[in-house]
This record gives sequence, structure tokens and C-alpha cells, in this order.
Amino acid sequence: MIKQLSNKKILSSSGCSLQAPLGTSRDISFIIISYNDAGRLPAAVSSAALRATEAGMDWEIWVVNNGSRDHTAELLETYSQALGPRMCVLTLPRNHGTTVPRNLALKKARGRVICVMDSDAELLQNGLDKVVKFLEAFPEVGIAAPRILTPSGHVYNSVKMLPTLSDKLRKLPGIMRHGAKRNTDWYPNFPFERPRPVHTAISCCWFFRRELFDLVGPLDERIFYSPEDVDWCLRCWKAGRAVVYYPYLQVMHHTRQITHKRPLSMLSMSHMRGIIYYLIKHRYCFNRDRMAARHIDALSRDLGPRLAAWENRA
Repeated sequence: MIKQLSNKKILSSSGCSLQAPLGTSRDISFIIISYNDAGRLPAAVSSAALRATEAGMDWEIWVVNNGSRDHTAELLETYSQALGPRMCVLTLPRNHGTTVPRNLALKKARGRVICVMDSDAELLQNGLDKVVKFLEAFPEVGIAAPRILTPSGHVYNSVKMLPTLSDKLRKLPGIMRHGAKRNTDWYPNFPFERPRPVHTAISCCWFFRRELFDLVGPLDERIFYSPEDVDWCLRCWKAGRAVVYYPYLQVMHHTRQITHKRPLSMLSMSHMRGIIYYLIKHRYCFNRDRMAARHIDALSRDLGPRLAAWENRA
């Protein structure tokens, strides 16, 4: 898909060179995609630049303008002028969902650590250097997922067990009536106060080492919008790398929850198709325990005590 986009010349860029000079790298690359989200995008870009600078890190920001029709292009031009070559902009003429744009930027990013952020996410505090040290301390950790807060100050339920078809069907009545949902894939004792392995974490904000992308491979572009993050988390576990909830870094998520507010929209239907595709792809439907036993439980059991010991030393 990336090759096709390049060949058709529907991709334009500004800021960073699309081909990094040999031997050059950054401490961290931020990957942000935005579709008609010019109102929230400044908080994401500004917080990334500010927190990386405060941590003394060499950084770059890749923003993919995913076919926006608002004033995102003008906004990004302003940021490019202000931040110079650290600001890298890729422009697509139409909305390609979440997987294609992220893969485009991930392929170009030069950071030894990657931070994937939503355009409605905002890094709230210092601590990027601590996340990097955490990843360095545990090479078997693939994704470090920070604590996500809502604008009201509540902890967002950002980590879940592997989804099943039963979980999704139980949620449907509540979604259709805009009422309470039966969330049987949630962890009952969430929010966690200490780092711990989890099945999946939403891609509102992820931190991982560059080599994880090379190991696991790109996001599955057959998924347009969701659950590309669930799929990548499970693939991460299958590759022998853990997904860990890391509560010591806080991120604000100005979420809109479009699929919950409009359950019959095209986006919601795309999400449901993605769920069915994901379940068929990984060959399970109703039994998450069997999948977890094969790919998650052993590494999770080994990692748990070591995370506790690391905390005591930190």
C-alpha cells in the first residue's frame, strides 16, 4: 500500500526529508495522524515538542494530514515554520483510516523510540526519559501504554482483555440505546497503580522501541479504522514482546467516541467489520483464555515479579 501511494504520487510532504541521511537517528519520533481535527491537534503537537525538549531529547514529529478538509493544512504549515526540520508533514488527499497513514510515518521515522499519538491526545507531564529507561530495562516489553485521563479527570479505561464476539454482542444493546454497556472485556480491578502486563492497550498513546516495528511488521492495512491497535498488540505478544500498562506518565485524551455516539454510522460499521476480520484472522471467536494461554500468560507471569522488583529499585 505504501508503495502504491508513492507510485500514484498522491502523497506530498514538507519539513523533514522523506529519506533520512544514513547513520542519522533521533531519540524519539512522535507519530500523529489527523483527520479534520485542527481544533485538538495543537495540543498534541505542542505537548510532544515541549515534553521532549524538557527531557533533553533529540526529537521529531511526524504528522499525517489524512485528507482533512478543515484548516489542518494551514495549521501544520505554521508549525513547520516554527519547528523547522523537526516537524515533518505528510499529506494524503483523502481519509485512509488509521493504518495506512501510521505505516507511512512509521516507515520514515528515525527515532530509537516511537510514540504513536492520537491527534486528540496531550502529554500532560514530564517523564519521557523515564519511559525510555523503562523500555531499556525490559527488552521483552514491546509497548508501554501510559495512563490516559479524560477531560473530567477520570482515568480512561484504556487497557482491556482480548475481545471476543460475545463481548461485542453484549455491548450492542447499551450502545444502541445510548445507555450503560456490559463491558465484559474490562479488567475488574482497573485502574492499576503500578506497571503490569495487559492484553491490549488503545493506541491513543503508545511508546515502543523502533525495532518492534521491524519485528512485528506494519499495522494491518486491511483494517481501516479499528481494531488495528488490538491486532497489533496481539501480534506483539505473539512475537514474544509484552504490552505493559505504565501509569507513571499521564496523557489527556480529548476523545469523541464517534462509534458509540453514532452506532449505525459508516465508521461504526467499519469497526464491526474490523472486529470480525480480526477474530477470523487470529482464529478465535469466543475463548480469549485459550489465546492468552498460548501467547500471553507465560511471559506475563515471568514479567510481573520483575516489574515489581524494578519498581522497588527505582
